[in-house]
Amino acid sequence: MPHAIIRGANGRRHEVDFGDVPIRVEIYASEETVEIIIEADFDTLPEKRRRFALLNIPRHLFSEATAAAARRAANPVLHRRRDE
Repeated sequence: MPHAIIRGANGRRHEVDFGDVPIRVEIYASEETVEIIIEADFDTLPEKRRRFALLNIPRHLFSEATAAAARRAANPVLHRRRDE
């Protein structure tokens, strides 16, 4: 089930549970950042009441994380998590 969890600077946990409703995922990239938007309830609720999560990530960190995920997928035996 799609969901997003963040922990703010105040230490409080915030969760967006998208449930079983259809979601929309959009990705926008510039030279400096990658923005990922996940939105539910887009066909039934007005924009101000929709559940959503928005990530804005420096592009170089997104590229590094994507490359690391690709390396793990290409050779899962060498990149097993320690808790498996």
